[in-house]
Amino acid sequence: MHMSRYLIVLLVLFVGACATAGNKVDRTHIGDIKDGVQGKATVKKWFGEPHSIKTGLIGHPRGCTERWTYEYAKARGFGTVTYSEILVIDFDRKGVVCDHAFLKSGNE
Repeated sequence: MHMSRYLIVLLVLFVGACATAGNKVDRTHIGDIKDGVQGKATVKKWFGEPHSIKTGLIGHPRGCTERWTYEYAKARGFGTVTYSEILVIDFDRKGVVCDHAFLKSGNE
């Protein structure tokens, strides 16, 4: 194979490649999340282990002290993100949901 053909094949493979980061958020219980109702055990049962946990939230308007984040992103080609979703759940000192949000962008 000529070098130019080889480079073209590699370029096509690279551009057509798809990469993902994180785990898709199971949306089954998104609408079931209620501030002041669920605890950490229920959230973990519904969504699994969070991608990240941040403790010691300071200045949260609702007094939340811990944030669990679930993230998923899909990219094509040169790393351009084509789809992303993020679920953020904040807990109070008692470990009960005090705030939450789910955002998604792009097309799967």
